[in-house]
Amino acid sequence: MNSKEKILSTAFKLFINNGYHNTSMQQLVEASKLSKGAFYHYFKSKNDLYNQVIEHYFLSFYKEVDWETYGQMELSVEQIEQEIQKFYLNFVPKILPLTEKGFSEYYIMYFEAYNLLPEFKQEVQKFYKNLEKIIINAKNNKTESLKIATTMVSKYEGILFLLAIRPNLKINDLMEQISE
Repeated sequence: MNSKEKILSTAFKLFINNGYHNTSMQQLVEASKLSKGAFYHYFKSKNDLYNQVIEHYFLSFYKEVDWETYGQMELSVEQIEQEIQKFYLNFVPKILPLTEKGFSEYYIMYFEAYNLLPEFKQEVQKFYKNLEKIIINAKNNKTESLKIATTMVSKYEGILFLLAIRPNLKINDLMEQISE
């Protein structure tokens, strides 16, 4: 892990456990065990670091989705749901080990970033608009298309919420339960 990655990882852990406003630059520098000069070599400010942490630990997952390809594939509702499940089965196991407090802290940081960073808010809204559009335009989604899209998105976001409030649950088990 290079110095920049170490700072990002350290900052993520501090931000997720303390929040943006309760994390000082001094804490970030000390926890990274790097000099202040090395720290500022990579990041102009705490805000710059926070933006890059959000990019790396949140937005990167959204940006992995190739909406153009999905739009051209003419998938059925069932196929789209399988793709959503793959997304969550990839995403959740990468996030859970990053905080000792479970998914609830990730949720808190997610909404903190949503309120603090207009760019993050725009990307999140764009992600869900694209997902909704893909579901609405599914080849076998001819009636109640918006209802089906809303229900499907709610179902998978509900799983994330369950993981936050019941950290003993496993994502794979929940996926099996909703697939039965």
